[in-house]
Amino acid sequence: MINYHVGSEGASDGKPVRYLMRRQEAESRKENRAGERFALHEAISLIRLGVGSCLRVPDESHLGDRVTRAIICAEIMAGGNSITIGDQVFTPGSERDELLDRAYEAAMERHRLLPTPDGKAKTDAYISPGWPTDEECARLAHKLTRGMGYSQAEASRIIESVDGWERPNAWSRQGIDRLLWDRSYGEKWDRFTYVEKSRTHAYLEGRRHLPCSDMDCMAVFGSLEHANSYDSSLSESHGFTFPSIGLAATLQLILDTGCIRTLFISESGSHFSSDAQRAVTYDLALYRGVQVVGNRIQVKTADRNPNYNRILREGAELFIALRAHSNATITDETRSRPHAWEVATDWHARKETLRAIATHLNEEAIPTLSGTGRWSPSAVKKLLDSGPEADQ
Repeated sequence: MINYHVGSEGASDGKPVRYLMRRQEAESRKENRAGERFALHEAISLIRLGVGSCLRVPDESHLGDRVTRAIICAEIMAGGNSITIGDQVFTPGSERDELLDRAYEAAMERHRLLPTPDGKAKTDAYISPGWPTDEECARLAHKLTRGMGYSQAEASRIIESVDGWERPNAWSRQGIDRLLWDRSYGEKWDRFTYVEKSRTHAYLEGRRHLPCSDMDCMAVFGSLEHANSYDSSLSESHGFTFPSIGLAATLQLILDTGCIRTLFISESGSHFSSDAQRAVTYDLALYRGVQVVGNRIQVKTADRNPNYNRILREGAELFIALRAHSNATITDETRSRPHAWEVATDWHARKETLRAIATHLNEEAIPTLSGTGRWSPSAVKKLLDSGPEADQ
């Protein structure tokens, strides 16, 4: 089983001084790409929110091959934080080999173009570092309890550990409960509006599942005349063509909505500050299913080098997954009781023993009914007897 430790203090001799949280992941996912590792996303999202500043992974083999490890390190370093893998510490000032340098360059460009929330923007699902209001504290508590599966008591301990406010009463279990719920006439409902998505829908490639995907717009960098000439040559022209609104704003539209079908760039060299910025822009657009056209020629890949294309694509997958976590409470179906029941029932139908089922559930890092400890044969029997929807 893989353990990710999120710490809130500095490092000493390559090891974080204190751990706040541990997030477990199935060992079978060691070879997964960075964008597919949900437990890792949850751990890094806490760092992006300011809950921690360093991530510790016990062994380098837990992060897949060299490319995946470089992408994960680069993403954390680009946010100004540190990661310790085994006994090796990586910080923004660390020496970098060629592979890590390419991954870090791309990660830095993504952060420059699409920075993490700074406390100014406000949306229904917004969580800002610092949590200066009850609402933002409630949003963080919601993320910790509903998304990551911590108890209200654990969530209060986490918030109290990272927050220096003189408000001890707010961080009790009862205080967290008051933040999350309103009660009236014997009923309760969410105090604030939150957005919850499943991991499946949060990370989908393409644009047809996004808002406004019925629109077919063309975003233009460069000559509108050239863009309109290109549009008129198509069998299906765009519904609307608009000039540049800025690179960052255009990328936000591409990632958050499905309204842009084509990104048209004329004289492409003059619109980007570096080759890395151009490659990152192209790759993010291609990931979202947007057609990229440079000087009237359709661009199929962001870079001619297939190895660099993998660094770009896997880095983009991780970045987009973390961006979803920053803006919503993302639920993981594999941590739910129905999923545990489904897995246990399948193994039971194959005549596996209760002990074998418990071992499998532990190896896959599926939480127990109480959310703590490890699966035992008796816990599996209780799960099978009570069903997927019973009260825990």
